[in-house]
Amino acid sequence: MMFLRVVLALTFLGVTTWIHITQFSFTRINFYPLYTLVVVVCLLTIFYAVALPRIKNLRLFAYTQVTIDIALVTAIVYITGGMASYLQILYFLSITGSAVILGRRGGVYAAAISSLAYGLLVYMDFYGVLPLRFKLFLPTVQPAWDDVLTTSLTNILAFFVVAYLTGYLAEKMASVERELEEKGIDYERLEQLNRHIVENITSGILTVDDLLRVTYFNKAAEDITGYSLQEVYYRPVDKIFPGLLDGSDIASPSTRLERTVRKKDGTEIFLGFAVSDGHGGDASGIVIFQDLTQLKGMEERLARVEKLRALGELSVGIAHEVRNPLASISGSIQVLRQDLDLKGDDRRLMDIVVSETERLNTLISDFLIFANPAEKKRERINLSELISEKTELFSHSPEAAGLSIENDVKELLFIHGDLRQMGQLFWNLFLNSAQSMRAGGRLTVSSVIMNGVGSPDASGGPPGPTVEIDVMDTGCGIKPEDLQMIFDPFFSTKDLGTGLGLAIAHRIVESHGGMVQVKSVLGEGTVFKVVLPLVGVGALH
Repeated sequence: MMFLRVVLALTFLGVTTWIHITQFSFTRINFYPLYTLVVVVCLLTIFYAVALPRIKNLRLFAYTQVTIDIALVTAIVYITGGMASYLQILYFLSITGSAVILGRRGGVYAAAISSLAYGLLVYMDFYGVLPLRFKLFLPTVQPAWDDVLTTSLTNILAFFVVAYLTGYLAEKMASVERELEEKGIDYERLEQLNRHIVENITSGILTVDDLLRVTYFNKAAEDITGYSLQEVYYRPVDKIFPGLLDGSDIASPSTRLERTVRKKDGTEIFLGFAVSDGHGGDASGIVIFQDLTQLKGMEERLARVEKLRALGELSVGIAHEVRNPLASISGSIQVLRQDLDLKGDDRRLMDIVVSETERLNTLISDFLIFANPAEKKRERINLSELISEKTELFSHSPEAAGLSIENDVKELLFIHGDLRQMGQLFWNLFLNSAQSMRAGGRLTVSSVIMNGVGSPDASGGPPGPTVEIDVMDTGCGIKPEDLQMIFDPFFSTKDLGTGLGLAIAHRIVESHGGMVQVKSVLGEGTVFKVVLPLVGVGALH
């Protein structure tokens, strides 16, 4: 504003001087007052510029500048002809500047000072009070008082009208600026809120550019994958999620994918992806993903439960229909075996019939346990004692020949369940482990007490305090394609297996409100994790 004021004042002064030079004799003009005003205006501008950063009361400083400007304008009007000068328009510039900077009150103040200064100047100039030697131009004809008075009053009225209108517009502009500033603050807060929401959302979010390089990675994405933003920024997304994206995926309006990927630490997780087009730039593609590992496990368990329930209902009917005639056959053969004096091959064939009927009876009993685990004999069980008895008994069985068996359960654990079924559960698991270690190995039983929900690896386990019993062997392991079917009835990798041992174990654990999982590395061994609700814990002596 200071610079503009000086430029306009000097411009009007120069133009007016040029006009009068072309109309009057050059020798009649006294340029010293003009030079003096130019020097004063320039010096004041320099002073204003230097003082501005040091002034604390800027409003008072602005009023001071306006007052000095009006005094300078009055001097300019005086030396350019006084009441006959054309430069009274400079008063309007001062009034307008004052209204813009100081508002309506500042504009009225400038109009009042301008009216007073201009009125005194015209009055004193008309009556010859002011010296003529400082004027650049002298009028050839003395104007009439009526004309002078009319011109003066018209200008004074115009001063106040301009002050009011300019002040009104300036205040409206300031109000609009404040509203825009407030909206700007709201937008900034909204942006911060949006960033906060994106950073704390439970789904992973990443964006890629046109070259499929990662340009954004939120906190959930870091937690899910184990990678930080610094580690993945501007790296190809294929390095993190191999085979996830190509150009066609991003070009599609919305693509849903499911992939098994590896975290930074090598752990395999199952992720669900939603890929959408980001319309170019650093967000050419937007990928939202979630860890579905737990959900996938629950789906598989539910599917297995449904399958087992259906087979269980079928097996109950079969078992009852077969058991009665089988008992008759077995009894009849036992009588015939005693009454008939069989020898040689006949005796051997009779023994085969007897053993096979016993085998069928055992199979039917297993069917009944699998189909309908008894719930009538539930009691408080010392699980630690039960495991100790079963490991001791199994270590002396023919199946454990050549094996090293270690019981590493160090707590006193109590559960609520059926003693016979829990014994069969661990016997089946021990037997399965022993069958995978034909060439010898080590069988280890250990426990982990959990105070929360389930165990770290057994998501979706029973609520409340639980215990995880791990049955670990160093056998041949299980093929990855067989892991999903080992708890299915009749599925067996052994030539003589019935495929019911692990299915029964799973059914017993399920009927006791627990869950069982298996992890295996081919050629290294297998661990079965049995999670059961605890009703008491103590210390073994």
